[in-house]
Amino acid sequence: MDSLDTKVKNIIAGILGVSVENINDDTAIGDLVEWDSLHHIHIIAAIEKEFGFRFTPDVMMDLEDVSDIVSATEERAGK
Repeated sequence: MDSLDTKVKNIIAGILGVSVENINDDTAIGDLVEWDSLHHIHIIAAIEKEFGFRFTPDVMMDLEDVSDIVSATEERAGK
């Protein structure tokens, strides 16, 4: 079974159309040409769907890199 961290990174890589090896904890919006604001919204929506919860608007504004997304997902998914 994949860890939550691995699932999140796979979701991000899949939406951006890049190899998961290009995604690490410090990868942030804008670091990759593919990761623009529109793709960021798709990433957040896909994570919400995969884990069955919704981020609040305040939390969404704070999601700037992969580690932020993983931490917020862990808090909301109860992992």
